[in-house]
Amino acid sequence: MVSLSKQRYSGNPFRRVSYISPIDEILSIAFKQTANLRMKSSKRRISRVEKISNFEREKISSLTLIISQKLERIISQFPWIENLHPFYGEICDLLGNIDEIRRILGRLGGIEKQIKELERDHIARLKETDHPKEMAEIRNQANGRMASMVKKARGDVNYLIRVIKKLKTVPDFNVDYPTVVIAGAPNVGKSSLVREISTGKPEVAEYPFTTKEIVFGHRDIGIINIQIVDTPGLLDRPFRERNLIEKQSILSIRHISDIILFMFDISKDATISLEEQFNLFEDIEREFPNVPIIRVLNKIDLLSEEEITEGKSNLKTQFQITMMDVKSLKPLIEEIENIVKSSVLQTEKFKEILKLTISDEFLQPEEEKIDYKF
Repeated sequence: MVSLSKQRYSGNPFRRVSYISPIDEILSIAFKQTANLRMKSSKRRISRVEKISNFEREKISSLTLIISQKLERIISQFPWIENLHPFYGEICDLLGNIDEIRRILGRLGGIEKQIKELERDHIARLKETDHPKEMAEIRNQANGRMASMVKKARGDVNYLIRVIKKLKTVPDFNVDYPTVVIAGAPNVGKSSLVREISTGKPEVAEYPFTTKEIVFGHRDIGIINIQIVDTPGLLDRPFRERNLIEKQSILSIRHISDIILFMFDISKDATISLEEQFNLFEDIEREFPNVPIIRVLNKIDLLSEEEITEGKSNLKTQFQITMMDVKSLKPLIEEIENIVKSSVLQTEKFKEILKLTISDEFLQPEEEKIDYKF
């Protein structure tokens, strides 16, 4: 059986971009390497004029090759740009502009073609003269025209460098994994829950639209890897308090959300009122209409039996938990796993993207008792 973790890389595609050479660097390297060329000796006897002509042609071709390779190196790092996942597409439009990136790559490709056309034109002109001074002049003209043409891309390449640097800071969410997004008021226990239900140690990453760090972990169930994401600074306060960019960044999460786990806190430690928490829940319910939402009442160790019963009734929470007793998490974990298994079996998103056929037999609950280790 193939493990999902060994499938094609589907995380932050902008992290695949290694290094983009600034235009001034490209030209500096190209001219420096070309200037270091030395006239080669020929195995056959040729005239001095022919030697000079060949050398000038080699210089023009060398400059063309180096510049073309540098531009192609930039373009070749974006083969996925036309098939960018909607989540990263929206994130890109928040930090830059995906259409502008496409246009820039197109313009760089156009410059590459024009450079090669200049090479052909000037080499053809070399063949038309027998005068070394004219040959040098033709080569200098080729150098100048190529440099002038490439310099036109300085702003475009600087834009790419600037935008890609910002986009690399976006967490490396794998869009092919079933994803559980944990929401709720600040200090409701979201990060603690991620840590408790993750198989390994959760990762911490910056998110460009909030000053807080995002915590995300993974839980393995058979060949299925569940991605669990805490959203501090995003799904923790009413939408009416958000600016446009924050709202757009929240809505981009719709593209990776397969389950939302909303946590309520009615204890004395709650940072906002129950009414505000419920308003936040309704905001999320309205903005994520097609995503199943699990309601969870947390910190029940701080509540009386009567308060737990009342909270469960009023908030319609399906699970009541406390981080002080990890056994209380078992029913919640089982529910998450059951929903994920059902989604992988029934949802085209996973069947087509992962190119796997998962048997009903594999996804049936195991007869043996699952040993939850925290």
